[in-house]
Formats: sequence, C-alpha cells, structure tokens
Amino acid sequence: MNAKPDLEQLDLSVQQLTSVVAELEKQCPVAEQSIPESAPLGCPITRCSDSNPSTRLCAVNTPVQSPFVPDFDIPLLAPGGGDTDPKILAKLGPLAGLVGTWVSQRFSGFNVMPIPQVTAPNGFILKNHSYYEVITFSAIQGKVANRAGKYEQDAYTLFYEQRVFFADGLQANELVHAENGSWLHQVTGPQGQNPLNTEPYIPTPPAPNPIPTQDPLTEIVKQVSVPHGNSILALGGVKEVCAEPTIPVANCLPIDAPEAFNAVYGTNIPTNPNINPNVLLDLALKQLADKGISVTNTKAITVDSSNNGAIANTPFMKKNSDVSKFTTTYWLEQLSTGQLQLQYTQNITLDLPIGGNTYKFPHITANTLTKVQ
Repeated sequence: MNAKPDLEQLDLSVQQLTSVVAELEKQCPVAEQSIPESAPLGCPITRCSDSNPSTRLCAVNTPVQSPFVPDFDIPLLAPGGGDTDPKILAKLGPLAGLVGTWVSQRFSGFNVMPIPQVTAPNGFILKNHSYYEVITFSAIQGKVANRAGKYEQDAYTLFYEQRVFFADGLQANELVHAENGSWLHQVTGPQGQNPLNTEPYIPTPPAPNPIPTQDPLTEIVKQVSVPHGNSILALGGVKEVCAEPTIPVANCLPIDAPEAFNAVYGTNIPTNPNINPNVLLDLALKQLADKGISVTNTKAITVDSSNNGAIANTPFMKKNSDVSKFTTTYWLEQLSTGQLQLQYTQNITLDLPIGGNTYKFPHITANTLTKVQ
C-alpha cells in the first residue's frame, strides 16, 4: 500500500466533509435553535430542531406538520341532499320539491340554438336538436345571512348541477352543455345571535316590529355559472295552482330582424318546435293524460334577469354572442300517481352582430324530467 496517497486522499475527504458540515451549519444555525446538542435528529446534522427547521434541508427530512387538519368528512351538503331533514325542507319553501336527481327521456328536450356564422346567407345558422339531461339539486346545511343592521335576509339554498347530451345524430350521447349554480329561497328574520358577537359585545338591536316582509316578487333567486363565459343572476317568485300548468307559446324568431331571417325556422306555427319548443311540454302532459295520469298541483317558479338581476359575459362573448337577458320558468308538478314531474322553459336572449347591426335572437330550451332519487 502506498501510504502517502492514501493519507492525502483521506485528508481531502475530511476537508470536503468539513466544508459540507459548515454549509449545513449555516442552513441550521445552532444559535437560532436554542436546543441541546443531544436533540433528536431533525435534518442531516444533529443540531437542527423539529420545532424550527430551516426552509431547506431541515424541512426535507422533517416536514412541518400543520397544527390543524380540517375534517374533510364534514359535509357541505345536507345528508341525502336535504330530503330527509324536515327542518331544511321547510326553510327551502317552494324549492324543497326539487331536491334530488332528475332525468329526462331521450327525445323529450328541444333546443333552438342560433349561432353566428359569416358564411351563412343571413350571417347565422340554427343548430337545433333534441336532447336529454340530468339535473341534481342538493341542499346546503344551514342558511346564508345578509345583514341589514336591524334585521336580516336569510337564503336557504340548493346547489345544482346540470348535464345535457345530444339525443341523436353524429354526436349522439355527447355532452353538449354543462352548468352549475344555485337556487335561493329568501326570507327575512331577526338579526344575529348575541353569543356570537365579539368584543365589545354590542347587543343585537331589537328587530323592527313587524320585521319587513320579503318581497314575493324577488323571493326566489337563480345564480347560474355557464362555461361559455356567462354568469347570470335572476330573481322572481312562485305561483301555485291545483291543476296542470298552462304552458305558454314560445317564439324563437329573431326580434325586429329582416323577414328573410325567419326562413330557416320553417313554418311559423305553434306546433313547429323550431318556433315553439314548448310544444314538447304540452305533448308530455298529453301523454300522461292518455295514461289516465293527471297533474293535481303545480308550483310555477319564474325568475328573470331583468327583475333586479344582472348578467356578466366574457369579452369574446360580449363581442360575438352577447347574452343580454335570461328568464326561465320551472313547473314543479305533483302527479295523481304521487310522483313529481319537472317541466321547464328557458329563454336566453343572444345579441348577434350581423351586417353592421345587432339583432336579438331567442335561444330557447324546454324539457320534461322525472325524479329518480
């Protein structure tokens, strides 16, 4: 063995190790830790602490544990979507019957969809189609309170998720539309609870007597989030009748537009779904009647963005297909069989720029659904 080279190599290794330790000392200085040399290992050298690791090497070998780990099992939504809790159902008012999952038949829905297209003779085309869908409504636990100073407005809320699929054609069973949002039932009540107040423990003021009542014309709110780049706020109310609904005739023709625009819609008669998609709602009611099934009670829930609401669109949408108005009516129907049926019509006004002018096109959808769970 040649001792001199071996000693030189050992000396070099010691120097390298000393340099590494000195660098680690900088990363985990003992003076800042104030702990004994015998502290448990917390990083590559013994003089680092679990309680105050460096941001680099110590943190690698001794991950910092969060002092609080939330319980991910605490549900946001009420158990069973709220349909088993009578207190939640009572607060939801006319929305309570929506809780659950609803599905439609394959061809029960119809969509009239005008789309801008510069190569078309009139600057737009229609992509009308039959569709089916699934909508799920789930109640959140508790209420959302809006304070007024002396009293409050409470919102009892359903979250919803909607998925829409092409019924037939080359895109059959493909997703054509998805959205989520919430339905709110708004009521007024006394403000706050004293035990929740913070210092200096200012007493909650006595509620007005009587507390101002909720305006029934803005009792219901629909908040919509659409991946096209639209957010919609629409308000309205509820009307109830002990009979089947009277379905209005819809009109999908563009408003104050040249007569030539109407040709692609076909014959202007109420039985043409390109003109009046709501005809499918009447057809669904007739099919029930043919089976001896009647509608014994109907809650008509109507909301409109022009009723103290608002619509926000992305710049691209505002330029090319601006949504200027939204309105929808949901008919929640109690059938003579004891089952529930949901019918709706929805009208989204699209402002399309064509030939230097802007025309308003109704984009109307209508469908009938049955609760499955």
